[in-house]
Amino acid sequence: MSIDWEQKIKIDIEWTARILVNHFIEKSPKLILRAYTPKVTGTKFCCNALIEELGFYLTNYALSVDSHKKKINALKSKYKEDLAEKRLPKALSDEAQAFFGKKDPSTDGKYGELLLFALCESILKCKMVAHKIEGLTNGKDQVKGGDGIFLGNYEFTNGKVGQAIFIGEAKITQDRARSINEAFDSLNRFHDSKTQHEFNNMEFIVAHKSLTVDENDTDYEEIFERLTPGTEKFQNQVTVHPILLMYNTSTLGNLETKAADKEDLESLITLHLSNKKNEIIDIIQKKIESFPHLKKVYLDFFCFPFNDIDLFREGMYFNIHKVPYSKSAEV
Repeated sequence: MSIDWEQKIKIDIEWTARILVNHFIEKSPKLILRAYTPKVTGTKFCCNALIEELGFYLTNYALSVDSHKKKINALKSKYKEDLAEKRLPKALSDEAQAFFGKKDPSTDGKYGELLLFALCESILKCKMVAHKIEGLTNGKDQVKGGDGIFLGNYEFTNGKVGQAIFIGEAKITQDRARSINEAFDSLNRFHDSKTQHEFNNMEFIVAHKSLTVDENDTDYEEIFERLTPGTEKFQNQVTVHPILLMYNTSTLGNLETKAADKEDLESLITLHLSNKKNEIIDIIQKKIESFPHLKKVYLDFFCFPFNDIDLFREGMYFNIHKVPYSKSAEV
């Protein structure tokens, strides 16, 4: 019996309809491009609602089921059961806050990873089962891993729906070209003959150690097998790379100035992105020609143009830590 992945997803899978505008979805063999922006506020491009929404998913993203259990057990050892339950949300929130750390938001990639997590679980209906690589001997190694490992089902190019393993990649950069270049460079390490063995072994070893799924889950054994190279269940899956491209474009500022009202601004953004669609697809397809190993897997892009990505980063920092970032606070 196939796993009911939607049943395992704990976040609100309808959040994208409330918070985002989907401007287009373009499909070609093994390549999907989806364009989204946050819903505008009047004649201004605004990400406040997106920041607030992602704040509700901090504990879902940062903490495993096992972490939840350990935290409630620790509280129950100190307090009566009813008081422990009341204090659990605050305790989990504090732990999730510590997971993100007080790092410079202009260089911290976790905000993009959090957004990609929320997009994958709500739109692709796949369940995150492990975080990116972290906690390795060399602290810098964490930037090499995929930005979350997910399991679920996916529609193939032949129209069938089957099992898939999703290895995410999130890029927040100042311009579109850089986000695309960095995404391909990162993804290629999982497939290039010179680095494939090292990265895949490392990724799945760490995935086994950091599973977000409870050992008591009835599907735990199958999930573990699907994360174990060489098993039949692992080999029966296709690989999908969900890729978040968030980048600045000055055009949005011009459209804000031009727009007469909210409806007008969203129509202008849709028109702009529709006009840019073929250009973006051509750039990605030409890029794929330089990475032949990536032609063999599925690439699913979430394109997020912004007018100022620093507003998103700094807003996320404030939402998590409740204070603006200052270099003296960095830990």
